[in-house]
Parts: sequence; structure tokens; C-alpha cells
Amino acid sequence: MRGIFLSLPVLTALSACAGPTTHGTYSAPAAGFCSGSDTTLCTFVNAPLQLAAQIVRLPRRAYPFRPLASDLSFVDAGGRRWVAPKGILTDGASIPPAFADMIGAPTTRQFAGAAAIHDSYCGVGNEGSTYYHTRPWRDTHRMFYEALRVGGTAERKAKTMFAAVYLGGPRWPFVRPDPLAEGEVLSSQGQVDPLERDDLTGIPLAELRALLASVQAEISASNPTIPQIERFLDRGLSDLRRAYLRPEPPGEGEPEGQAQAEPEPSVEEPSVEEPSVEEPSVEEPAVEEPAVEEPAVVDPEAPVAE
Repeated sequence: MRGIFLSLPVLTALSACAGPTTHGTYSAPAAGFCSGSDTTLCTFVNAPLQLAAQIVRLPRRAYPFRPLASDLSFVDAGGRRWVAPKGILTDGASIPPAFADMIGAPTTRQFAGAAAIHDSYCGVGNEGSTYYHTRPWRDTHRMFYEALRVGGTAERKAKTMFAAVYLGGPRWPFVRPDPLAEGEVLSSQGQVDPLERDDLTGIPLAELRALLASVQAEISASNPTIPQIERFLDRGLSDLRRAYLRPEPPGEGEPEGQAQAEPEPSVEEPSVEEPSVEEPSVEEPAVEEPAVEEPAVVDPEAPVAE
């Protein structure tokens, strides 16, 4: 993989990627992200997760899905409530299939609550549910990290799972009203298996897995912050897009509709000079007409000389 390894000092110098600023959106508070359970913030409501006995299998998904038997809510570090209502589907994972084997078995109890809340907002099988795509993709993936930490997932493990979702998870192009806030929120891209992102089509999967492996190594070595991980992945994806895709998608390259196509080189038609053909001049021979002497006319009345 080419040009994606950034040192921690460089990452530290870069500011966090700001989320969308439309009405109803959320940015992480200055205090940071949840690191464990609290009394009013950073907590699950109606925990533990209750699942129905029904098994649902969806195409191209490694794990079976089950509906929630009751509502589950989560309150993040900013005091914002996230809801997974009864009946939505969850597989207890939320990890893009392309990266599942790199993360390890994600379907354990400590991940289940975070996965269910995350699935409520962007999980396959829940497209018609109340909260699906009602909050920006970046906020939704950050919430997943916070819920993992509150659920008991170790910090570095939670950051690795967040990185996998941030890199290959869905980014949706919908504007839908948020039932828990006034106004609407706007997000940015699309969803497709196995990466759940159609804007990555054309980049070899091996390169994307190598990018995730590089951030895993950075997490293990220096434990970067969530904004640093985002910037690391953004820079790595930018390098890969330059190498494999043209133009870059909106938001990380040229704005949508303004990508400049490379001008085609002008080809000058060679000028062909036709040889001038001189027609030979033909001189016609001069024809002299014989002189004809007219006979003299004699006046009969004129005297005759003797």
C-alpha cells in the first residue's frame, strides 16, 4: 500500500474532522467521548439487550439476525439519546463483512448493546424503521465507539472496531427527519456490501485491509484519539483514491459536479499542399490569309485614253 502511513506527531497536529453542521446534528463535546458508564450520561437505558427468539438470515451476512424484544436506548457524552426500538434487526456485530476476520468474533455480550443501537440507525434490514439514517453517518459511528466503551469493551479494541466501521461502514445519502430533534439532518454517501460503501468501488480490497491493519498497529503502539484515527483513515483513503480512482468523491476531493476533466490534447491537422499543375501553353500557328485583289471597276462614262 502506498503513502498512507502517518506518524503520530503529524496526526496530533491535525485538528479533528468536523461533522456536518446542519440543524439537528451533533458534535462531540469538549470533554471528549464516553470511556465508561456514568449515572446520567454515557449509559444504556433498559439494559441489558433483550432479543426475540426468531432467527432472520440476510444475504451476504456472516451472522444471523434477531429482532429486539424491547426498546433499548443509549445516552452519549453530549447527553444525546439514541434509540433502538423493539422489532429492529441486529446481528450483534456492525463490522463490515470485509473486515470481520481482522476484528475477531464480534458477537459477544459486551458488543451487543452498541451494535443494536448502531444497527437502528444504519443496519441492513432496518431501512424502514423509525430512526434509520436520521443522524449523520460520522456521529452514528462515533456513538458506536462510545457505546462499546460503556458496554465494557477495552479502549484499544473499541477503537479498532470503530476504525473498521469508519473505513468500510455505510455513509448514507438521505435527508430524513430526526424523531428526537427538531429539523432534519443531512449525510453524504451510499451503502453496498461487502464494504457497505459504493464510493470505494475500484480500490482493491487488499489495499483497504492493509490500511485498516496500519491503523490497528498505530492504535496498539500509541493509542491515538478518535479524531486522530479519523484523520489517519481520511488521509489513507485520499492516497488510495488518487492511485485508483478519478475523480475523488465529494467532500474529500473536488466538490460534486466540479471535478475538472483533463483537457484533451489539441491535434493539429497537417496541412497538405497540393502540387500546382501548370497546364502547357499551346501556341496556335498563325494563318496568313492570301491577299485577294479586287478587280478595278471602270466607269463607262469616263473618256478612254488614246
